[in-house]
Amino acid sequence: MGGLRAWLLGIVLTAFAGGLARQLTGQGREQAVVRLVSGLLLTLAILQPLSKLDWEGPALEAASFRVQSGEQAEVYRKNQAEALRTIIEEKTGAYILDKANRLGLDCTVSVTAAAGESGIPLPDTVTIRGGYSEMLAVCIEEEVGIPAEKQFWLEEKAWTETKES
Repeated sequence: MGGLRAWLLGIVLTAFAGGLARQLTGQGREQAVVRLVSGLLLTLAILQPLSKLDWEGPALEAASFRVQSGEQAEVYRKNQAEALRTIIEEKTGAYILDKANRLGLDCTVSVTAAAGESGIPLPDTVTIRGGYSEMLAVCIEEEVGIPAEKQFWLEEKAWTETKES
């Protein structure tokens, strides 16, 4: 409260001194100069509290905010890419399992996606636990885009043994 009182007192005294100086000067050029100088001094008295503000603090906080928002955006992008990869793996696996069921195969399907050239996750490998089917292998290669060398087939017997142990 004392700072506000001192500021207002400074404004009033500056205005009073400027008015007194205008009264003491004669008409003409001198009074115009006195009016200009007293107006500038009054403006400085009004703006004086701005000189006491901490201008570094807000700048540092803004820079910190930019860094934090950039880090948060990167975390968001990673989470979004991971969610997209999971969805692609699940949907592709369901599609292949549906094709296998239509062919009369009893199997389980596990798809792994990897980032393509554009950074978007694409189906990369597939592991099928069950009997081998050339028709399903061709379907996976042509429709899903997973080549035969990235298709891993675990035969029924090998799958049962690993399941029991």
